[in-house]
Amino acid sequence: MRTQSLFKLAWPIFIEQALIIMVGVVNVYILSRYDSSAAAAVEGCTQVLWNVFLVFAVISLGTSVLVAQNVGAGNRERIDKTAAVSLLFSLGLGLSASVGLTLFGEELLLFLGLSEGLLAHAKTYLLLVGGFVFLDALLFSSDAILKGFGRTRQCLAVTATMNVLNLCGSAVLGLGLFGCPPLGVLGVALAAVGSKAVAVALVQGYLFTRLLKPAIFRHLLTFPFLEMRQVLKIGFPAAMESMSYTLSQTVLMALILSYLGSEAYVARTYAWSVIKMAFLFSLAIGQANVIMIGQLVGAGRFDEAARVGMRNFRIAFGAAWVLGLGLFVGRTELMRIFTAEEAIISLGALVFMIDAFLEPGRTFNIVLISGLRGAGDVQFPVVMAVLSMWSVNIGLGYYLGVVLGYGLPGIWAAMLVDEWIRGLAMLWRWRSGAWRSKALV
Repeated sequence: MRTQSLFKLAWPIFIEQALIIMVGVVNVYILSRYDSSAAAAVEGCTQVLWNVFLVFAVISLGTSVLVAQNVGAGNRERIDKTAAVSLLFSLGLGLSASVGLTLFGEELLLFLGLSEGLLAHAKTYLLLVGGFVFLDALLFSSDAILKGFGRTRQCLAVTATMNVLNLCGSAVLGLGLFGCPPLGVLGVALAAVGSKAVAVALVQGYLFTRLLKPAIFRHLLTFPFLEMRQVLKIGFPAAMESMSYTLSQTVLMALILSYLGSEAYVARTYAWSVIKMAFLFSLAIGQANVIMIGQLVGAGRFDEAARVGMRNFRIAFGAAWVLGLGLFVGRTELMRIFTAEEAIISLGALVFMIDAFLEPGRTFNIVLISGLRGAGDVQFPVVMAVLSMWSVNIGLGYYLGVVLGYGLPGIWAAMLVDEWIRGLAMLWRWRSGAWRSKALV
């Protein structure tokens, strides 16, 4: 098996993820021009949706690892079985989530503590986007299959098309360009759903004309229980690690809303939109690392996998310090992109100062956890996530931010400590070589 290069795999992922994040940033900007409360409301909905996406990630994370390892091992039948069971279960989960969000979306928003001023906007967005969330489930699974094969450029092509349509639709429908009435949140939601429908059609068309055949679904007649168990064996713990992070962020958001007020919440919304761009480089290398390590482990090339994993981490770690410096230096001007309110600008600038030192710590957790996941070693990151996130991220964050009164910067300082504690633990795990015994093929 010929090893695929980091650059070849990572650059399409980088652009793909940049487009995804850019859509969120631009939507926040569009809605901030329309109504600042609309921007904050959609951010609250996004937090709810990310928790739903983590359910889909149970299947997609396991799928990408299992496909990658079987590509490395050259086992075509098991690739087909994995793809068939992944697509079926993703569709089932997606339809269930669509029904759940349609029926109980308002209750979820009330649980998060959204104020009456935000609730009307949030309901409009969540009921529409949440009602079609099964499209996201199919995209998650299809993207995982493509990346397991190493087809990151094709993933980019689909994502680029989807996000260009989303951005154009949001601008036209949200702000009312070219004579359209300004629909605000409703327009942004319509653009999101329409662009995802196009993306699903494109990715399914590519999968079943280039990589798979419709005949793969015959494997469902004699159900591939082994592949399903292995997808869940990898996917469930891997998703639990991500779920722990996302849930902890949801709790922190609720703490901000309950104890720190709308000003801190808006500052967090704007700052987080920029910070997501700061760890994009590490995210791209991390996703490429899953593919590279998975295929190398599948081929039995463990020593090469160990070297590749550390090399990929060092590249991302160096870049994180450079990007952190950019956040530190440009902290005030970055906040001025979104608002002219000096109190919010000052609060966001403090967050950027802290995050400049947080980002290198985050790199450990993005890149090395991805490497461990690609090798099939998924239990250790989950244990560390639960222990550190809920004691340090939440416990220390509440103590610093609420009890001691340091507010949003106090919460961000606790996030910094959490990332570095978990990150150093991941470095130890990778260097220990315990992942060598976790392969699935």
